[in-house]
Amino acid sequence: RIHLRNGNAVPLAANLAIHNTDPDNPISIIAVAYYDSAGKLVEQQVSEAQTLAPLATASYFVKSDDLRGGDGANFLVSWRSASAASPPVVEAVMVGTFGTRAFSFVSPGRVVGQP
Repeated sequence: RIHLRNGNAVPLAANLAIHNTDPDNPISIIAVAYYDSAGKLVEQQVSEAQTLAPLATASYFVKSDDLRGGDGANFLVSWRSASAASPPVVEAVMVGTFGTRAFSFVSPGRVVGQP
């Protein structure tokens, strides 16, 4: 959710995309973990490793009425590759509406640790 100046909260849908940027090598998505504002695991979006072909994209979706994550929800994505591959681009597009107004923004992923 985001909060407007008047105090109203706008629930947002989250569209998470993981782009394999390597033109030659596949990568494996090991985990996509959805955490709430307190850092508590809400849900694992991936139950087993998923292979992403070169230049392919995987996407995950959290509905705007899913408020389990709270205002500071986040994802932690883990991946690997059998050969040297360029790192994926991970980004979330958040969208929501309030009355006749629509809101959207992109949140780029950041590396937070090395395996």
